[in-house]
Amino acid sequence: MKKALVLLALALLVLPVYAVLIDLSPSSIDQIGGTGKVDVQGPGNVSRVKWILTSSRPYRVNKVIIRWDANNDDSEYTVYVTIYDNTGSDIAYGSASDQGGSDTIETTINLNTSVDPKDIYKVEIIIVEE
Repeated sequence: MKKALVLLALALLVLPVYAVLIDLSPSSIDQIGGTGKVDVQGPGNVSRVKWILTSSRPYRVNKVIIRWDANNDDSEYTVYVTIYDNTGSDIAYGSASDQGGSDTIETTINLNTSVDPKDIYKVEIIIVEE
């Protein structure tokens, strides 16, 4: 066993070893950067969701009114709504545009389909400043 180790050590001494010096300018290296974790500030704050029902039986939700405050009075906004059932599947959606203002804004959104109120489990609201 000793002889095998000695022979291996001698073999390693005979193998050529190469070192290469690479000289690169800063412009030759792709730049990378990151923000780290940051807080996300939305363009508005939702204060209430109102459900509007059809006027005859069977009553279904066909509109949603979103009450919200805009962060910028001069901007145009689009408000998106998606309604989900108890399995997490989306069952209705819609969007509408509105102008920002200093007062609370009520944006009425017509849904793409009427929804049975018992099927509504979650609502997602997205406000985009245009």
